[in-house]
Amino acid sequence: VTASLPRFLNIGDRSRLQFDVDNIEGEAGEYKLALDIHGPLAAEADALTRVIRLAAHEKTKVTIPLEANGVGTATLDLDVSGPGFSGPQRFAIGVQSGTPDVYARSIADLGAGQTTKIDDTPLQRFVAGTGALSLSVSPFGAIDAPAVLQALDRYPYGCAEQTTSRALPLLYFDELAKLSGLPEDEAINKRVQDAIYRVLAYQSSSGSFGLWAPGSESLWLDAYVTDFLTRAREKKYDVPEEALVQALQNLQNRIAYDTDIKSRGNEIAYSLYVLARNRKASLSDLRYYADTMLQDFPTPLSKAHLAAALSLYGDAERSSSTFLDAAGMSEQARISKVSFVRSDYGSQLRDSAGVLALAAESRPVPPVVPILAKLVADEWNEKQVLSTQEQTWMLLAARALQQDDAGLKLEVNGGARDGAYAATMPGEALLQSPVTLTNRSNDPVSAAITTVAAPVAAPAAGGNGFDITRTYYTLDGEEANITEAQQNARYVVVLTVTESDDWPAQLMVTDLLPAGFEIDNPSLVDSATLTNFEWIGQTQAAHLEFRSDRFVAALDRQADDNSEITLAYVVRAVSPGTFALPAASVEDMYRPQLSARTAAGNMSVSVAE
Repeated sequence: VTASLPRFLNIGDRSRLQFDVDNIEGEAGEYKLALDIHGPLAAEADALTRVIRLAAHEKTKVTIPLEANGVGTATLDLDVSGPGFSGPQRFAIGVQSGTPDVYARSIADLGAGQTTKIDDTPLQRFVAGTGALSLSVSPFGAIDAPAVLQALDRYPYGCAEQTTSRALPLLYFDELAKLSGLPEDEAINKRVQDAIYRVLAYQSSSGSFGLWAPGSESLWLDAYVTDFLTRAREKKYDVPEEALVQALQNLQNRIAYDTDIKSRGNEIAYSLYVLARNRKASLSDLRYYADTMLQDFPTPLSKAHLAAALSLYGDAERSSSTFLDAAGMSEQARISKVSFVRSDYGSQLRDSAGVLALAAESRPVPPVVPILAKLVADEWNEKQVLSTQEQTWMLLAARALQQDDAGLKLEVNGGARDGAYAATMPGEALLQSPVTLTNRSNDPVSAAITTVAAPVAAPAAGGNGFDITRTYYTLDGEEANITEAQQNARYVVVLTVTESDDWPAQLMVTDLLPAGFEIDNPSLVDSATLTNFEWIGQTQAAHLEFRSDRFVAALDRQADDNSEITLAYVVRAVSPGTFALPAASVEDMYRPQLSARTAAGNMSVSVAE
């Protein structure tokens, strides 16, 4: 008995499970097929049991209609019995929401003695089973560690920067778990070690690291990955000595002749910090930069890296004054709404969080930490979505601030608690057991409440900073209406993106597939034997992925390049049924507030004639 089933389904999809039954050596007679379904799939009760009569060597097909009615993994247990034969089989289908998760955040300010109740109300407007709520209370309440950890963990892509950003906070998971109310996770060590090996696969013979493959030249990325490897070695992870030595030599070689602080200060300062952490920086160079060129460094984080490097060499006085300058620059940037349009994956919030993290890690701790913590909290309140850079540096800041929660007294569900409190809870748990929180401190506190869940209805087409369209064609070059597709038919999907700005950017274009389609051939149209698509003129992508549920393209856009982006791939209609047609989207990975999407819809695949 061989099963043919969709690779995945989205909520509301209707498809079928087909069994091909071949009586190879069995006796002729009646055979019973009994299917037991567990999880978010439904079928008519009378369809779950079938009795078929087979002659010797006869073949037949059995089809069972299915409907996806929830989110999760459905298991299907099939038992086949007949004359002299009995055999069980198990199959699985993952059911998705079909819409990307939405993050929503609110702050509850609690005065002395005030109480608030947190239940599942914020999650009721989302798809059941997809939602979770995180709660964080601290003197700097807006630094919501559990929500950020959850967001990083759900991020689905893995370039060198993204892999590093997901793994770097996990080096301090024990400390973050205490802060976040998270249970111990025995798999953390393996996840970090796997990340180390993955980023090393992006390292070239010169010691530098490429974003998606060896070969690109980004000194800031080199410093960031080398920082991660340095911290990992400090935590006793297996970091190959030769790889780390090459990475450090690359930083030394690059900054030996790169002295353009005004335009390259971000990269140079970070490299100096990483070298200082490995005791390979020159203290005289650090002092020279701090004394004579500090105002040339272009961002708060670059000044903070210089200050932290001085702290590592014991120059507390220069370190403190440099941190003070970095904090002042962060405050001024927020007041004047300065936008740092640059190529170091940064933002105003990322810089402020990085300054805070480095300052809180330094010894002695500079006096600007409380000011920075308030600044970061205020900046986060103004943002709806965070980049991986912002998330990682927020977590490093939260971890470094743990020692500053003295005097905080709370009451959680009637139980007294000293110090910060954080927890992550699924909607089902909040439905059964809401959380009652009371501030027993003398000073007001802030509770950050973050929900993440899939919306019931897909957002409308639109966006900010981009326009994206998706068009389907037949292999003859004619525009196709895939709302009524034919099984086994092939279609060319063409994605077109235009952007409003012309600054350097790393873009991610994602096209979520309907469950009835699969990517036919992991190659672009111009490499396929299609003679009707010379007009497409595809854009060169830095990275491509052809997953079972999506097409992914990453693009590295240079300054002043605002040409239209065109991408294409081929799909085949494979599973009959009616399916959700999710949206295609584009986003600036490090300015995620700039994104756009097409409309979502529905489509069907009819059985091949």
